[in-house]
Amino acid sequence: MSNDKTNPSHYQFGGGVEVIHITQHLGFLLGNVVKYSARAGRKDGEAVLDDLYKARWYLNRQIEIEEELNGKQAQQTEAPDGPQHPQGHV
Repeated sequence: MSNDKTNPSHYQFGGGVEVIHITQHLGFLLGNVVKYSARAGRKDGEAVLDDLYKARWYLNRQIEIEEELNGKQAQQTEAPDGPQHPQGHV
């Protein structure tokens, strides 16, 4: 993996595609879902599950916002204890 701080290899894919090329077109929450999903298992020292838990947290938060905007009650589609902040899984 690259030690480059601005273009680390865990965010680069074949054909010159970088995660930022995708996430710059998304909002903060959905951008983080893509970022953590894309780097899962690719960043040195980070467990796959840590990044997947982070992605899930951001996705759950986006779902909560969308449900609030649409006047819908939250549906029971997550773990019984509810979403946890990604820092709780690091």
